[in-house]
This record gives sequence, C-alpha cells and structure tokens, in this order.
Amino acid sequence: MIRFISIAVLSLVLAGSVTPWSGESKSGLICTLTGKEIRACCCQLKDGQLYCPLANKTIQTCCCKSEG
Repeated sequence: MIRFISIAVLSLVLAGSVTPWSGESKSGLICTLTGKEIRACCCQLKDGQLYCPLANKTIQTCCCKSEG
C-alpha cells in the first residue's frame, strides 16, 4: 500500500513539473534538501521508498519545489 501511494505521489509531482519547452525559460525547480537548481524532479523510487539522489537519503515526500 505504501509503495502504491509513493508511486501515485511521484506520478503527480512529475505530471505537475512538465512544462512546455521555451528557449529562454528555466524549469524553475529546486531540490529543497540541497538547494540545487534542477531541470526535472530528482525524486526516485528505491527499494519501494521515495529517495533523493542529490541528498543521498530516503524521504517521506517529494523534495522538489517550484521557484517563484
């Protein structure tokens, strides 16, 4: 059940972060754990849990946030 919820949350985050390509626009995403600007959501599923590869740690919710 937890795996299903994690997959659902990750799918919603990825769907929400998709933006049309424009030559001058940035994705406007930041990893809140590292403060790094990223082009796409960095969260991954690893061993059935949400994982941030930039911070090298397991997380409860997506750590990516829109700039703005």
